[in-house]
Amino acid sequence: MKIGIPKALYYYEYPILFKSFFEALGIEVVLSDDTNKKTLEEGISKSIDEECLASKIFLGHVNNLVSRMQSESIDYIFVPRLCTFKDKKTICVKFYALYDICNNIFNANFITLNIDYEKGENELKSFMCLGKKLGKGVRETFIAYTSAKKRQKEYEIFRLTKQMKEMRTTNNMKILLVSHPYIYNDRYLGDTIKGYLKKLGIDVFFADINCSSIQRSESKKMRYKNISKSIYWKQSIHLLNGVEEYLRCVDGIIYLSVFPCGTDSLVNELAIRKVKDIPSLNIILDEEDGMAGIYTRLESFIDILESKIERSEIEYAKR
Repeated sequence: MKIGIPKALYYYEYPILFKSFFEALGIEVVLSDDTNKKTLEEGISKSIDEECLASKIFLGHVNNLVSRMQSESIDYIFVPRLCTFKDKKTICVKFYALYDICNNIFNANFITLNIDYEKGENELKSFMCLGKKLGKGVRETFIAYTSAKKRQKEYEIFRLTKQMKEMRTTNNMKILLVSHPYIYNDRYLGDTIKGYLKKLGIDVFFADINCSSIQRSESKKMRYKNISKSIYWKQSIHLLNGVEEYLRCVDGIIYLSVFPCGTDSLVNELAIRKVKDIPSLNIILDEEDGMAGIYTRLESFIDILESKIERSEIEYAKR
């Protein structure tokens, strides 16, 4: 059996979990191609204007897999429904609707997993139901799930350890990128910005990789509450945790989102207003592929940071 996974949205939120689960059950996983201009154009053609850029790219990835289903003998395309989580946390509504949208747009076989704690569909139960749909036994499915869950946690700890070590040892200017992994890890969206900052000699660190969010809902100390006590979007909480955690370890913050993301338009603006003791830049990516204006803004922002560092060094020398 072969299952296709689109390399967008939830794939970057859980880069190990789903893939490892299927592979542990002896199922071959086929990934969509990396995002390019054609992916975006195909996604736009399948979307309504109000869809955010990340959702349009996701549909482009689904379209890529649909076009390969027959030639590569792909049995299903996996599109999970991620709705509500522990402690009344939720997620952007686009994750709720992806499975239904794909079923209505594409003539293909889709398989889903439904995580919705408010309706009694917890993660373990959802994975067990998915294993049953695939014709796998209870014991086999449980072992596959626990193994995949362990590998995902190990991956998250590895990323956190690596980032914290690099943050301690680097002498370069440090910038915190406040962005969802499905934006900054996407070849078409995030790589150009990360690459340009690296070219300028900047070390980039990621807000979603932080101690509080690794602990998930088990964390007793919710750092983000210093910025807001009422945010309930799970992904936004992870990003705000990172802002709080790394605030005094970096020289500047870049908020990177896509148009017209509703949650980021609120949360990023809130963070910019609350966090006033460090320079920040807000970048919103849209369907236009011209980067010259963004590069100019990045260069200007780096100039501001360098000037601030220089003034701090002069003031320190005068003491």
